Amino acid sequence: MSTSAQSRADLIRHSAYEFALTTVLLFAVVSLVRWLAFPGSSLAIGDPDTLFVVAGTVVAALIAALMYSPPGRASGGHLHPGVTVFLWTCGLFPGRAVLPYVAAQLTGSLAGTALARVVWGEVVGQVGYGAVHPAPGTGAVELFVVEGAALAAVFVAVALVMSRPALRGLIPAVIGLGVGVVIATLGTVTGASINPARAFGPALLSGQYDHFWNYMIAPLVAPALVGLTHRALRTRRDRSAPTAPAAA
Repeated sequence: MSTSAQSRADLIRHSAYEFALTTVLLFAVVSLVRWLAFPGSSLAIGDPDTLFVVAGTVVAALIAALMYSPPGRASGGHLHPGVTVFLWTCGLFPGRAVLPYVAAQLTGSLAGTALARVVWGEVVGQVGYGAVHPAPGTGAVELFVVEGAALAAVFVAVALVMSRPALRGLIPAVIGLGVGVVIATLGTVTGASINPARAFGPALLSGQYDHFWNYMIAPLVAPALVGLTHRALRTRRDRSAPTAPAAA
């Protein structure tokens, strides 16, 4: 097999992994909403703050587990279009793979949400397919800024870990923890989507499009800005690093 053919085969395989991983993530997230938010559930949590803390803890562990899994290690375990964009703007991910990865993630979002509907039945429709909503009175600008800033903070932490080779194995844990903290702290304010794949499938299947574009765009802009900044700082550091003297 030629190098280009092997490269295409790898991209298809890795995109398939992203589809499968995101399907699992969304199935789990919508299932959480079904069991924790539906009033008739035996596991329902009435207090919203407690609900989001529990959900954040579970999602944090799930994200880390999926990223550490064999398919996650093979594809990079992005699970999030913002992760793909971040790595691309950092110069660490090929541009030709961005659209296939994002398409796989969004398709996985639809598949995972639909699978939850098949498994759990009509009750999933009664909880809006897990669609994300901000608190009443939260404006579009506030939602965009808060969601973007929260995700930017997560990616700043990721960039700091990336800059230390000995710590790079912790990146899945850092991402999982960061997302979990955002869900626990901002869930009652913004809905804490911070992932276009989290918002996409539930919105399309429920037909609930309030603030849809905020949930889709803010989690792309923030990682892109952090990635570009990280790349610029890395380039400046590399240029200022002393070079070894030439051998005599």
